[in-house]
Amino acid sequence: MSCKMCDNILNIHSDPYFIIELETGYVSLGWRQRFKGYTVFICKRHASELHELPWDFKIKFLEEMSIVAEAVYNSVIPDKLNYELLGNGISHLHWHIYPRVAGDTPEKGPVWQLPKEQLFDEKTIPCSSERIAMISLIKSEIEKLLSGVKR
Repeated sequence: MSCKMCDNILNIHSDPYFIIELETGYVSLGWRQRFKGYTVFICKRHASELHELPWDFKIKFLEEMSIVAEAVYNSVIPDKLNYELLGNGISHLHWHIYPRVAGDTPEKGPVWQLPKEQLFDEKTIPCSSERIAMISLIKSEIEKLLSGVKR
């Protein structure tokens, strides 16, 4: 059985939303930016569950997810970050990192409370200059964190 995520990462370096490759995964800006700075961290290895990963790889994957999240936080300074590792739609480990600000949804709660029309509204697709600027900012923050400058 083919995995859509495995197929997508074969050409991830040419994806205009690609940010950076890390040891355990690929960082990509979300295609829609209803939540400014929304980022996805995709595992290099195909697995449906964290416990399926070898121990050392799993620990590194979780560490890198934390670095990506901190970089997103430093880039957009939200009130809160939401971390999601769902896999119901695509059964391949990938983190959704949602920067949240007060009042970004009608009621406090997960982003999924929004109607799909709002969550996936094409008006939230960033223009080229916005996309490039956000990618550059997040990538720079990740590189700083990896080099130990901000640790």
